[in-house]
Amino acid sequence: MQTPERQFHQVQPAHHRGHPANSILGTLRTPGSGKPASARATYIKILAPALLSLSIWSHIWVGTYAALALTVLSLAVLLFLQRQRMVGPRKPSWANAVGYGERIWLNRLHTPIPDKVSARITTLYLGYWLGAVIAYSGGITTSPVLTVTGLAVAYSAQLVCFQKLAALFEQMKDKSPLYQFWSSAPDNDNAGKHA
Repeated sequence: MQTPERQFHQVQPAHHRGHPANSILGTLRTPGSGKPASARATYIKILAPALLSLSIWSHIWVGTYAALALTVLSLAVLLFLQRQRMVGPRKPSWANAVGYGERIWLNRLHTPIPDKVSARITTLYLGYWLGAVIAYSGGITTSPVLTVTGLAVAYSAQLVCFQKLAALFEQMKDKSPLYQFWSSAPDNDNAGKHA
């Protein structure tokens, strides 16, 4: 007894099919899109310079090797906490807008942003890192003047940069389906319903 020959059809990935939702999902997986940083990551970025400066300064009290271990541990904890995803519904906030704006700035080769804004944010990041390096060198050399001055420069640049990133998100949130998706609330959110 012979079996009939089966014809196999090549199945296309979901984002190649005609459904509009599938084409949006295909767009969301484009190279370089990435996920925006959480609100927690924004707050950790605010704490990082002071915490790392303090751990570097600790070499006065605990010795060089213990201070080095404490600095590495502080850096590892900050990186670990920054990578953790927050559970729960996304709520629009200043810190989320900063994370979205940072992701938009990082995606500027994929979706162009105004050159003037890009140059300002780049300059602010450079100012932040310059201030942070000065603060850390002040901790190594036990110079309070260098540490305070470096932290003042770092925090000034960081807070202005955060303001520019939040404004960039507000300016660009309708320019790409990906950016619209980041700030949209799910339609099927059952968080308020309890069985």
